[in-house]
Amino acid sequence: MRMRWIIVLLSSAVAGSAAAEGIYIEFLWSKTPQGAIARQETRQFLTEGGHEHQVCVAANAKETDVGGLWVEFLDADGRRVSLEEHADYPGTKRCYPANLGKDGAPGVWTARVRLGDGRAQEKTVRVDPRIEDSPYHLERGVPYVAGRPNYDGSIPPAEWSGRLVWAMDVDPQGRVTHVEVEVAEGVGERIRDRAVAAGYLSLFPPDPARVATPLRARRSLSFAPE
Repeated sequence: MRMRWIIVLLSSAVAGSAAAEGIYIEFLWSKTPQGAIARQETRQFLTEGGHEHQVCVAANAKETDVGGLWVEFLDADGRRVSLEEHADYPGTKRCYPANLGKDGAPGVWTARVRLGDGRAQEKTVRVDPRIEDSPYHLERGVPYVAGRPNYDGSIPPAEWSGRLVWAMDVDPQGRVTHVEVEVAEGVGERIRDRAVAAGYLSLFPPDPARVATPLRARRSLSFAPE
């Protein structure tokens, strides 16, 4: 009987588009299609391969005049590689192409966002030419892209309480071939389909050893109302 590797990935999620205080920043591996029920949250950007990486910003739950948005990327040496202004930013969650410039030093980059009303925030992301160049490539059982269920606006914010656990089977190339929901409590039961879609969007480093020893990875999300 083959032994299966079990990797438990823990994270939390809070309903709504903006953090309770300050500005929420999220990195996406690719642009989320209109109406999609899940997205590709990532901790890794690549400068080669023509990827459509995104940086998402949320400052308010409702559209508000915040005086515009500036998004700046600093490379691993602290050098600015890009600075973009989005004068029409409405304050609610919006995603923009991540401008990684040219010839930035690989490593841990910093994304800085600033609003015209004076608020600012920053967040780091790993940037390399290829996934094979990243230290995440050696973390065989940990996804560098973790699919995440999208918020369902038809569910009242006060009802966003519960838990989800889903399991993913991962092939040698790092693609998810099967997803099943193991735990769905509270609002988790109402967004089971989003959890399954999120599982299939996840990406893991390739590992030839999975031919003989398959990988089963689990992800857990807990939800609480704002």
